Amino acid sequence: MTQLWPRLNPALARALFNGLGGSSVEGLASGARNEHAQTTYAATGGARVTAAEVGALVTELRTTAAEFGYPVPADDGERIGFDRACAEVLFRRMDTTTVEAAHRGVWNFLALVAAPDLVQWRFGRGNVERWIASDLTRHMFSRLWWQALTFSASTVDGRTDFSLLRALSESDLNQITERRSLAGNPRLARAVARVVLSDTGSRSRRSVLRDLTPRLRRRLAFIDFSVLTDEQLDDHVRALAHSTAPT
Repeated sequence: MTQLWPRLNPALARALFNGLGGSSVEGLASGARNEHAQTTYAATGGARVTAAEVGALVTELRTTAAEFGYPVPADDGERIGFDRACAEVLFRRMDTTTVEAAHRGVWNFLALVAAPDLVQWRFGRGNVERWIASDLTRHMFSRLWWQALTFSASTVDGRTDFSLLRALSESDLNQITERRSLAGNPRLARAVARVVLSDTGSRSRRSVLRDLTPRLRRRLAFIDFSVLTDEQLDDHVRALAHSTAPT
């Protein structure tokens, strides 16, 4: 049975965010909780996670963050490395559906109740979207879970392969995931990733993606990419990527 995670409504999330004050990473860690009296849950669709399960997730996330310098301020490379590892932990630990993961309250709870110290360490306080899930592609935790869903694949022995996600840069991910017409079709998003990782010629991946994504989005009006095989998707995306090259 899939899991139902605690949800924190936007008004309460805003109040908690405003109440963070100047707390340090260590201070926020000591004040983090695995439950909150005002959280709600979906009425159906799975089993509610326990406080112990929330705690196990956060403990693993902090252990992972420590590999990249937490709680000491980290450089860009360490923060990006944490993002990739954190995505895998979230996706593996949170046995939930896309419907549940699309609810902003789930991510509000994780950021403002369960693990505010990790958000502070990774992003600081400058961008409220990293804390309150108004945009799932920008929130500290939701963006990572959805990246893992989009760019992972199941292996023949039932495990999850994250090699494609690990190979993508932050710029690559932004170019693909922030265009919802592409990211909304994980098979198409993976085809784009495979092509730009393997077949850009002398051009940079960023340059190819910048030209490729608008062309591909225009094709969505005429082609149902969901009926194509993975090989056909790769061929179509590759042809478009080559057509963007300067002559």
